[in-house]
Order: sequence, then C-alpha cells, then structure tokens
Amino acid sequence: MEDLQPGDHACLMFSDSEERLDLVAAFARVGLRHDQQVLCLTDTIPPAEFRAQLAERGLAVHDAVDSGQLHVAGAAELFLADGSFGAERVAARLAGRIAQARDGGFAGLWVTADMCWALRPVAGIEELMTYESQVSQLLSDGRATAVCQYDRQCFDAVTLAGVAANHERALAAVTYHDDALLRICRQYAPPGIRVAGEIDYRGVEPLTRALTEALALDEHIDVNLLGLSFIDGSAAGALAQAAAAVPNGSRMSVRCRAQAGKVLRALGIADAPGVQLVVADDQ
Repeated sequence: MEDLQPGDHACLMFSDSEERLDLVAAFARVGLRHDQQVLCLTDTIPPAEFRAQLAERGLAVHDAVDSGQLHVAGAAELFLADGSFGAERVAARLAGRIAQARDGGFAGLWVTADMCWALRPVAGIEELMTYESQVSQLLSDGRATAVCQYDRQCFDAVTLAGVAANHERALAAVTYHDDALLRICRQYAPPGIRVAGEIDYRGVEPLTRALTEALALDEHIDVNLLGLSFIDGSAAGALAQAAAAVPNGSRMSVRCRAQAGKVLRALGIADAPGVQLVVADDQ
C-alpha cells in the first residue's frame, strides 16, 4: 500500500474476507495520511459495519468522517445510481467525485470499491471491462488512485482474467505459507501476522520467518491466531521464542482461541515482558 502512487489503478483479488478488510484499512490509512479524501464503497458489508471494521483496525474513523476526509457508502451509490450500469455514466460520476475532492481542499481522491455488486443480474454489466479501462484513463492525470476489490471465490476465471488485464497493479498480502491446512500471511491493519487453519512442526519455519519480519518492521505487532483451530507444542514454542525476543519498548499482542490459549499459557507466553495474550473465548 505504501508504494501506491497518484494515478495507480490496482486490483485486489482476495479469497479471505478478513485479509481483504486488513488491506482496505491499510489503503485508507495511507490515503488519510497523505491528505487524500478516501472513498470506500462497500457491497457485502453494510456501511455502518464497514466503518466499525475500519475502527477495529486502528483508523480514527469518527474524526475522519466528521472532517469529510473519509466517506463510506454502498457501492450502488456510484455504480447503480440509475438502477443499471453504464461505463460512461459511472466513469463520469467518478470524475465528479475526483473534482469534488480537489475542490474540497484535499490532495486528491483515493477510492476503493467492493465489486461484488457486479455479481447480481444488473443491466449493462457487459460494460464492466470497458469501465475498468476507462478508469485507467481517468486516473492518468494523477488526481486519484483506485483499488477495485474482486473476490476470487465468487467471480469466474474469465472475468478475473479481464480484471487483471485492465489494472496496472495487483495487490495482495505477503504470504509465508498457504496450503489446504495452513495459511500464514502478513497483517497490515493492525500490523503483524495472521495465522489460520492448523499448525504443527511443519509450519514452524514459515511462522518463525513471519514473526521475525513483523518484529523488524513494527514496534507493536498483532499476532492474529483467531482463525487457528489447532497448534502443537513446536509451533507454540516458536511463538514463545518470538515473545521472549520482543525488544525493549516494543509490544506483541497475541489473539487466539481457547485451544491455542491453553498451550501458549502453559509455555508462559503471557508472562513475557511486552506481550499481551488475549483469548477470545475468555471475553
């Protein structure tokens, strides 16, 4: 996200909804930091819940909304305002939003959109790739940056291929391990790592690498194990070693479920300086 530049048109193809929200929150955070007006268009999550998800990931949502710098709305507000989709009409609306952002004193517009609205039987949807191409042209003067979100599990392969061809950049979480049983990836908001599935001794090496990189990148990291259903002693030991290595002045939060919490408590991870263990089932 930090590498995005004015004028970029990127696609975020995702399979995990939590990872998607992490990346969108990171996108919004960078845009707010750079004095951009940030427009988040949501489809699968109601706007109020979407704002709550951003707040959970550390964004000062209330202040940003009150100042007019952040706007969260249903995707239909832009794409289906006339009850149907038309590439030229929607591109013109987007151009209007860009002009409004500049007129409002912002450096530009950062817009991200959940494109799942396009899965519904919408008149004019055959113009979707034409629209994506027009957006690239619209952004070429550097007054705006756009990230379009496409769910790999919902869109067909032909559509996803067209999406990739009509975006200059692709965004995805840095992934350390991904197979049928285990996924370990970087978490962007809050910064840290996310581990989901089941982990045993075979996942120790990528887990250690992920933890080492996270500790090197940020003073406070969040180790998100909420999607983890099983952890064995060797993987828990790798977490305990990382906890013991947290530098002075740094912090590590470990969030997990009951099974992982029991193992991690037995290893004394909750007693390590600068480490907070939060077991969701205890809340």
